[in-house]
Amino acid sequence: MSLDQLRTDNTGTFNDTIVVLSKNDDTFSDDERIMESMGYKQELHRGLGEFANFAFGFTEVSVLASLSSVFTYGLVTGGPVTMIWGWIITYFFTMCVAYSLGEICSAYPSAGSVYHWAGMIVPQKWNPISSYICGWANFLGNAAGDASFAYSFALFVSCSITASGSSEALSIGALVGLSQAVITIWTLLNFFNVSQIGWVNNIAAIVQIVSLFVIFIGLFASSPKLSSSSFVFTQYYNGTGWSSPVYVIAISLLTGLFSFSGYEASAHLAEETHGSRIIAPRGIINTCYSGGIIGFGLILVLLYNTYNITDILNGPTDIATVNIFLYAGGSGFGSFLSWLIVVNLFLAGISSPTITSRIAYALLRDGAFPYSSYWSKVDDNTKSPISALLLVFIFDAILLLLPLVSEIAFTSILGICTIGLDVSYAIPIVLKLIFAYDTFPHTPMSLGKFSNIINILAASWLIFTAILLFLPPTYPVTAETMNWTVLVVFGFATVSYVYWILYAKDNFRGPKQGKGDINIPLNYDEVTSLLHE
Repeated sequence: MSLDQLRTDNTGTFNDTIVVLSKNDDTFSDDERIMESMGYKQELHRGLGEFANFAFGFTEVSVLASLSSVFTYGLVTGGPVTMIWGWIITYFFTMCVAYSLGEICSAYPSAGSVYHWAGMIVPQKWNPISSYICGWANFLGNAAGDASFAYSFALFVSCSITASGSSEALSIGALVGLSQAVITIWTLLNFFNVSQIGWVNNIAAIVQIVSLFVIFIGLFASSPKLSSSSFVFTQYYNGTGWSSPVYVIAISLLTGLFSFSGYEASAHLAEETHGSRIIAPRGIINTCYSGGIIGFGLILVLLYNTYNITDILNGPTDIATVNIFLYAGGSGFGSFLSWLIVVNLFLAGISSPTITSRIAYALLRDGAFPYSSYWSKVDDNTKSPISALLLVFIFDAILLLLPLVSEIAFTSILGICTIGLDVSYAIPIVLKLIFAYDTFPHTPMSLGKFSNIINILAASWLIFTAILLFLPPTYPVTAETMNWTVLVVFGFATVSYVYWILYAKDNFRGPKQGKGDINIPLNYDEVTSLLHE
């Protein structure tokens, strides 16, 4: 994109609503002025550059870890054909969502992300209710994402122990205990300021890329037998108990949806990123671009090494990915790859509480949660929202007790995560279509004449898939095999509704709309270099 393009609207004429570029302003003060225009002061430590911001999103999504965790579910719900083509469909619509969110983020770069945008787009009278619903949904989705990473870590540790020669896997109680321990460690690590955690995420991103090369090359080099392309692209397998292929294909979409979930992470760190109006939305988009390509490659590698689905599902461990490693790479190399996923899960999980604490902090500073004045405090030394981190930890710890109740609780946690995030992504996009269809301000990341059609595709996909995720994944449906997502989401919604009626309706005013002026001067040299990269 050129500066001439940046300074013109779709008709080629000068657009008065876009940003003003100044050679004399430094980027840091520009970011602070943007905060001031939205009604907030700079409290968090702004220490992230472009790669660090992207690394948070890349490791938060962590396609290697997340897809490895749900690969078993993918094989059971349709097998190779639904995984391959479902991923391609999910990738396309996810990019529509990413571009839609990126456009809005460029106008309002704040830690509240979708919560804040939902309040900024609508007229003032709708600000409290729209932002309240969006914020609570996003918090639920991100918190469930934390819990899913923690429990995935515990599951992979258990299976890695089995892959290394142990005759017994960890019990449910031990898995819950281990997941509670790792979420505690991740929370404590996030007590440091974001620059220090950023370095850890940079390392995590590099480790993930190296791990992918090891897995891709290692499995193809060591596998004694590969599946045919016909098997990889057309084989259907149904282990759900449901007889309808349409139903099975519908619920199979969770594989791709969860693997992509959390890609708005870069937006949550906008208040801690230099040049946030360009860097944060680009972080969202680049996270989805890279995740889609990496995920498709990983699915191909795993499926070409899945020459018998029944054997893989009934292998020595409970995770299909680990069984593929063992069959293709042998016990030595296979167990090494399994432990490599454990390392990636641990490193990726560190960023999860970071992101969730930022949406919690944004909600708390606006009074959206009970006792907000206490939980919204920022540590004077690290400039980190430690109180919000502790609140997130408590909620994560409660969610991680769910496996003690249901044998398919892990699938339910995945569904809770994806539904919460889907709903929170959809709300600002739908509100933009309703209230700012042809009046949304032009920004450095504007989609121009394609904006509304991309927004419509994104919103339709998010609403459709959020409904699908309430469906039970197995038949017959019993108390042990039911989709607990319904109960958890209903319970969470009930608590939020009661709090709204008793307190928030009369006291919560939503995120500050500030001056409503996005024409904040941006550093000329900074924007020029960013747009030409």
